[in-house]
Amino acid sequence: MFRQGNHAELSSALDAIGSSLAIFELQGGAGHFRLVSANTLYEEITEKPVSECIGKTLIEVLPRYVEKQLKVFFQNCLNEQISQESEMVIERDGVTRWWRIIASPVFSVGDDHKRVINTCIEITDKKLLERQLNITRQRFQAVIENAYDGIITIDEKHTIKLMNEAARDIFGVSETEVLGSSLNRFIPLRYRTKHSEYVASFRGSAVDARPMHSRVAVTGLRADGSEVPLEVAISKIRVGADTEMTAVLRDISERARLIDELSRAATQDALTGLYNRRFTTGILSKELERCRRFKRNMGIAMIDLDDFKKINDTYGHIYGDAVLKIMAEILSKNVREIDTSCRWGGEEFIVLLPETDLEMAAAWAERVRKVIASAHVKSHDGQAIRVTASFGVAATNGEGHTLETLMQKVDKALYSAKENGKNCVCGL
Repeated sequence: MFRQGNHAELSSALDAIGSSLAIFELQGGAGHFRLVSANTLYEEITEKPVSECIGKTLIEVLPRYVEKQLKVFFQNCLNEQISQESEMVIERDGVTRWWRIIASPVFSVGDDHKRVINTCIEITDKKLLERQLNITRQRFQAVIENAYDGIITIDEKHTIKLMNEAARDIFGVSETEVLGSSLNRFIPLRYRTKHSEYVASFRGSAVDARPMHSRVAVTGLRADGSEVPLEVAISKIRVGADTEMTAVLRDISERARLIDELSRAATQDALTGLYNRRFTTGILSKELERCRRFKRNMGIAMIDLDDFKKINDTYGHIYGDAVLKIMAEILSKNVREIDTSCRWGGEEFIVLLPETDLEMAAAWAERVRKVIASAHVKSHDGQAIRVTASFGVAATNGEGHTLETLMQKVDKALYSAKENGKNCVCGL
């Protein structure tokens, strides 16, 4: 019927079909396709009554840009003798509509195949939805890629599915080398087992996200092998039957550095690197309490560089600072691990000597005094300057001493050493 019938013979059969459908026939040598028949739904394509279009060519019933596309489409269908499928856009009066078009050859007796069945299915809603989804996807990608924090998404096998630019910058990798790789490459070896257990526990928990204010600190591994401190907030995203994990990362290297600097500033003397007076006072209080509780001895030495003002006045404060640093080095090299060295202030130093009585403290002080006296510091003009120090030592088992009275005692011993000609040790 479709091979030979005309519109009068075919229209009722075509109207029974629930899609826009038409039959076109290739005219002789003109290369034009003439409309043989169509159902009323095809008027969605022609926007004219089908009865007015029967016998007319494509160019007479459709816009030129549509006619060109369909002409090539139909010709390919006949040439290859197989069904063809494509998409077509028709815009009229400012309204755009998308159609899925199918061309199927009508096989006739012999080799004279000239008819094509054209089926059109409107996909405007689908296209609009795809466009909206694409806009949403682009917006999402823009937000992710331009986020200040690093963002990483992994699947249940810890395979990286997404890693934004900030995260790639943190770890020093490119997009092409990271997608599809394991998250373990960014976790130091010593933490990998524990991290896997944590992720598995979180995946199985009833909690879907850890809020940003409850970030946890972790350590990441950069591509160059260096480690980076991070804050992490995580969440679960269910994708079909799978559960993906997304982590929001923040590089806290600068904060960690500042905290470390503040910690050092709170405990260390900036010039010598020894403990400062405030921190040492706390240690001294604890040591006194330990001595008192367990009936143990503790020695304490107060050291003062002799004639330090004269050194500063003669050679300048830069040279004076160099002398203080050398003094700190000598003390550090001549104390035990349990001892505490401190720059008490100016040119004064304190050394706490746990498990040490007065005799042992005096012997230690005498040994260190000789080391200092034998050291020579060169001035800016190459002159070797001899530096000496006076030592006051005291000891306590904690009984009858407070922090104040102990410091008064050792200060008095140091005063005696100064009165006795300096460069000596006095104990009380």
